[in-house]
Amino acid sequence: MTGMKFRRSCDQCGTTFFSTDRKARFCAKHQPRRAAPDTTGRTTPPPMSAPKLAKVVMGNRPSVGLPSGKRQKGMPRQRQPQIRTLTPEVRARIASAFQHMRTVPGSAIPLDAKHIERYLRRIHTAISQQLWVSRALVSQVIQELRTALEIATIDLTPEQREQAIAMYRHFIETGERPPGGRRRFIAQQLGVSPDAVILVIRQWAQSQYAQSPTPKPTRQQLFLVEKSFYHYLTEGQEPYEELPEAIAHDLGFVTPYQVLRWIDVLYDNSKFPPDLPETTLDQRAAIVAEYLDYLSKDLPPERALHTTIAEKVGGVTPRQVHKVLYDYRVELRQQCLQRTLVTA
Repeated sequence: MTGMKFRRSCDQCGTTFFSTDRKARFCAKHQPRRAAPDTTGRTTPPPMSAPKLAKVVMGNRPSVGLPSGKRQKGMPRQRQPQIRTLTPEVRARIASAFQHMRTVPGSAIPLDAKHIERYLRRIHTAISQQLWVSRALVSQVIQELRTALEIATIDLTPEQREQAIAMYRHFIETGERPPGGRRRFIAQQLGVSPDAVILVIRQWAQSQYAQSPTPKPTRQQLFLVEKSFYHYLTEGQEPYEELPEAIAHDLGFVTPYQVLRWIDVLYDNSKFPPDLPETTLDQRAAIVAEYLDYLSKDLPPERALHTTIAEKVGGVTPRQVHKVLYDYRVELRQQCLQRTLVTA
């Protein structure tokens, strides 16, 4: 166990940090000072600090253990599991906490609607700790609030909106990823703020998802989309640009846009570091073989695909597996495009 580090959240500011102490409660910035003896030999207590986030979170809620709220000596501290079901009551509590937040958690920085994007992770963590609700639910509600209330200022004309959506859709269809990101590139081309482009594209994407019988596909359903995509790449005769429509028609629970968006994820090469070590021919062959075995199954593995294959092959990292599979998919796409040209 030597050297193991644990992921913790600071009770004071909500910041995520790593510590060798699995019970650590404060990041380095808010670590309580130890009491130091003064010149008279007496121990000087540390200065009073701001109330702990845990106490602010719990409020007057009694802790588990005794009816009075006091924990019996020697009895391990018990904590209720986080809320993971989004009910109207939970939604209202999250919305209220977000709307009453005036500064960035853990600082005196005022929340600026135009620059809130960079602080969202910290906001999600603080509200999640405050209400003891999963970060996923907090993120979902805040995203819906920001869209509904139009927190980010939209300064696009109707023509600019159409241009932004058309450029973004082109990037998804081609898999192109400009330096700095698609939304930032679109904002620079149109001469508008990135926040405005982010909100317009988010609203458009949500309208596309709303047309689906399954707005949020499960991992199993996305696995079926990937299997169908591989089948059409290797055995289908349809033109490549018609594959999203064909796959959506076959499966029935997703729209062509959802298929297109998942294909875009499969061809995401933005996470490969420049110093990623190359794999050997034998390692690449073993990775592809494991991927084909993955596609032949009825269910995806319990753990992440890249991690699962890396453990089976050995000697490679999940990121290297991702790179090999990306190159393999690019090769299959090229073969499909060439086959389409020959058929035409």
